[in-house]
Amino acid sequence: MHSDPVRSPRPTRRQLLIGAAGAAALGATAFARPAGAAPDHSGIAWPDGQALPHFAEPQTLDLVDLTGASAADQLLVASLQGLVNRTRPRIATLRPADEGGLTWLRTAGLTWRTVADGWALLDKYRSVVRGVVVTDPDLPATRNLATTIAGLDDAIIAAPEQLDRLSGLPVVADLRGRFSDDIAAYTWAVDTLWPRCEHRLLVGLDPEGTLGNLREYAVATKALTLWIHPDVPESRAVGERVMAGMAPGSSFLGWWPAGVGGESDGTELTSRHGLIVLAADHSQNLTVFGGVPAPVSGAQRALPVPALANRVYVTFSMTEGDNLQYNQHRMRVLWDDPGRGAVPLNWSTNPLLVDAAPIFLSHFQRTASRNDYLMAGPSGAGYAYPSPWPDDTLASFTGMTARYMRRTGMDSAVILNRVGGSDVPMSDAEAARYITDVRPLGLFKDWTDTTKLSVLHGDTPQAVSYLTSSVDEATAAIATSAAGWSGDAPLFLSIGILSWNLTPTDVATIAGTLGDPYTVVRGDQFFRLARQALHLPNR
Repeated sequence: MHSDPVRSPRPTRRQLLIGAAGAAALGATAFARPAGAAPDHSGIAWPDGQALPHFAEPQTLDLVDLTGASAADQLLVASLQGLVNRTRPRIATLRPADEGGLTWLRTAGLTWRTVADGWALLDKYRSVVRGVVVTDPDLPATRNLATTIAGLDDAIIAAPEQLDRLSGLPVVADLRGRFSDDIAAYTWAVDTLWPRCEHRLLVGLDPEGTLGNLREYAVATKALTLWIHPDVPESRAVGERVMAGMAPGSSFLGWWPAGVGGESDGTELTSRHGLIVLAADHSQNLTVFGGVPAPVSGAQRALPVPALANRVYVTFSMTEGDNLQYNQHRMRVLWDDPGRGAVPLNWSTNPLLVDAAPIFLSHFQRTASRNDYLMAGPSGAGYAYPSPWPDDTLASFTGMTARYMRRTGMDSAVILNRVGGSDVPMSDAEAARYITDVRPLGLFKDWTDTTKLSVLHGDTPQAVSYLTSSVDEATAAIATSAAGWSGDAPLFLSIGILSWNLTPTDVATIAGTLGDPYTVVRGDQFFRLARQALHLPNR
């Protein structure tokens, strides 16, 4: 059933040593798990203080193509992948991806052999499966319940029509006809399953739209999987019951329903309970990439800061960096754009990649041009709003942000802060907490329809960013923002680049329209110049 291993272009030992040495010169550590954690053969390593677990180093993978697979087959394979990879990553799935399904496997230097289908995988790994949990086709929420039960009871997820082929396995749970609606199903899960689950992690997945992807991660980590509508009181209450029992700084992986009660209401809800959000519902094979050793640097290449003059300084920042699935998919496409490196460009990305998938961050660091600047996406170590976060535990988030930014060489960050769906400024106390703990070079605040430079807490430059989604819009935003400039003092303009619409080539086109008196700079240069102009201490 299995073909011979397919070997990707793999770095030589000399290349690996050169890469590790180059990273070490910038303060890098090559790892897939922290020093002192359990060795490879023990499976998941998740010491206290670590946001997300590391997995064991992958062996040669069994790769199954799920493109076009039925919903039932995707769920079965996802649950099996989670069970198997919990001990050591040995299964990867191939699905459509913006960057190409094999791109990251090749970047990681992994080897694989193709497998015919999920049933062939089950034949090979049947010994790790203790039973079957059956979903209710009339209630999609049972797919999330089944995901949780599969992780807790070493089971695979099955639809009723698959049971004949699984007759040799006992049914550990049959969810058909047991619940009247979603709320009843999730209430039962919180009452019955949550006490047995991993409490450092909560997973939010659409039971109809997200079938594979992150589900393997939920099974492997024994996480509770829900689908919370933050604008529906009954659904919100179910989520709050769980969040109230989680420690500050714990993670919500997945996403929210689209619409009014989606991103803003959901992230405000988690923030009020001291949780960070990691958008990951389209992340693929995280149980594999979470175990690939890779050097991650604690510093970035420095660029000389030009002499401060009465000019218009423009900096461009790519959005979406908090988003793990963006880091894996769209950001890789943008990173491979031939226009990258032509002009200075800031890339918001997630410092928690050092846990979730160090190979992603390592690749971006090692292949960065002198014009690429990596900074933390909203709002540091994970997506959170500082103002809704409880005052007495905000230090847990800012402290974690400080640790992860220093560990990954990021000295600036993007801050989003919303209450009731509207952008709001941080209070003096919240700003002081950020400044004292994180000590950033500067902060980019919000993605909005204006740009403005100010001083946060009398210490740190803060730039509101003008969000643009086309070349013409960005060109017009710069002209509008510079209109009326007197020329007797420097002007600082922060332009947000919507990553779903624009590319580095587009940014080069925008920059090409700017002549005298404009100067395009990297984010670190931007903030160092701003500190001079504002008479602030340098970092």
